[in-house]
Amino acid sequence: MALAINTYSSLLIFFCIFTLGGISGMFSEKVGIVNIGINGMMVIGTATYLVFTDVLSKVTGQYVSSGWWQIPATLFASLCAAAFALLHGFVTIKLKSDHTVSGFALNLLAFGIAIILLDFFGNGNKKPVMGIVELKYAVEVGSQSIEIISWKVAITILIIALGAFALYKTKWGLRCRAIGENPQAADVAGINVYKYKWEGIIISGAIAGVAGSIFAQSFPASFFGDVRGYGYLALSIMIMGQWNIFIITGVSFVFSFLYALSSSSGAFIPSLVPYSPLLEITPYLLSLVVIMIMSKRSHAPAASGIAYDKSIR
Repeated sequence: MALAINTYSSLLIFFCIFTLGGISGMFSEKVGIVNIGINGMMVIGTATYLVFTDVLSKVTGQYVSSGWWQIPATLFASLCAAAFALLHGFVTIKLKSDHTVSGFALNLLAFGIAIILLDFFGNGNKKPVMGIVELKYAVEVGSQSIEIISWKVAITILIIALGAFALYKTKWGLRCRAIGENPQAADVAGINVYKYKWEGIIISGAIAGVAGSIFAQSFPASFFGDVRGYGYLALSIMIMGQWNIFIITGVSFVFSFLYALSSSSGAFIPSLVPYSPLLEITPYLLSLVVIMIMSKRSHAPAASGIAYDKSIR
């Protein structure tokens, strides 16, 4: 019973992080911008969320503040990550530089910024105070607590629903998808390509920031400037999900289940402890196998990663 409950709790955390990370990359690529900087944007979201909680705890003088503070803290982290994403937009849209190089540089820069913030707000040991309890409704079953609904699950479902509606049911989404396939044709049709590219990268950063805030709330003590590389895993989930928000959600669930099982089984089944590393690499092996199988049938946006120049038709 304890194993099932612990696996369920971990499943929810990983599902929210992986799904939002995958959707973040999808929004960027739908407007033709490859974003391997998702990991860095998640790092910024995590770092700024922890800064918010540390400052809040010192201002209010309380170690544990109301869970409702999680909402403004998430919004703050999302805004900071969106602002950080503007750097990627500047390099790829304005300077027309290589998208992959820019994303890699962003990941390195995010790590440096996170280390600086941990030095300033880490209370001498690079550990900001987590002054916010998680906003959730749970029921007690024996000595265990089973989560029914929480802020992280609610915001993830909301982003999935709004993202699907915006992309597949609105004129805005149609134009974004058109730009990702053929920006020159969209420009001829009177669409402001640059405007939509900026919107796509800002939305991508904002969603990655939300994913980072969930990581911060769930694993505050394990943040040392990186988010365990979950942003890179989100990229593989996006590719496996064929840049479709519904498939990305499904793939994220499978990955989350494998991750939750590997992280919780060793703690409750001692005989599995020697094999826990094998369980932990299962999602990565699965992603490699599936990507190799689906590589020839991949449906990435045709203009993804190609610098757009309005003067060239």
